[in-house]
Amino acid sequence: MEDKLPRVFSPLPGEKVLRVLRPERLAFLPHFLAAGILLGLGLILCRFYLPLGALLLAAGAVGLVALLFYSRAFTYYLTNRRILLYRRFITISSRNIQYDDLSDVVVQQGILGRLLGFGNVIPITKSGLGLGMRGWQAGGGWRAGGPIVVGGPVSGEVTPLASPSTCLYGVRGPLEVKDLIFKHQEEYAEAPYLKRIARAVEKPEAPKEGRYCPFCGSPVGVRGARYCPSCGRGLKG
Repeated sequence: MEDKLPRVFSPLPGEKVLRVLRPERLAFLPHFLAAGILLGLGLILCRFYLPLGALLLAAGAVGLVALLFYSRAFTYYLTNRRILLYRRFITISSRNIQYDDLSDVVVQQGILGRLLGFGNVIPITKSGLGLGMRGWQAGGGWRAGGPIVVGGPVSGEVTPLASPSTCLYGVRGPLEVKDLIFKHQEEYAEAPYLKRIARAVEKPEAPKEGRYCPFCGSPVGVRGARYCPSCGRGLKG
């Protein structure tokens, strides 16, 4: 397991990497299928119309190669302080989510994910990161002797949105990852209160034996000294 953060992230004081996660390639299966369909159509059309077939064939091949690299471009770091999302594909993208900014964590698993043990872990922040709008528009009308007019009000719902750049996409053991996030979120939230309690119950330090300067508080090591060795001021007694 990697234990170092990328250079784009500066480690916080006392921060430790707990787990490093990467998406499973099968999480991108719909994208691979789309590229495969383009390749198949290109091969078929090459028999009837070579220019169009060659274009689809090239698009499918480029898409397939790009997906092989894109599916390995993401790395997710869980630390004891935050969640780090890192992508390196042509450009570099980085995002960090503090545990105290989380309002919820959602796990999504499809049929294939349930069978093979991977899924999406979506951290939802108080600012709305991890949420998206799923909407639709419906309606219709008819004018005698004229065309059909389609339109109507827009409606929708706010729902967790899985994206490789904004969530832990297609990671193995998503329920365990969710529990790990909640555990350290609770510890992160309790840490300031525990420190205050520790300071409150801490016993005052007993005064040290010996002679000290009443002006600067430095110890006077020489018995019977008339002047402080640190500040030089006169001493009584």
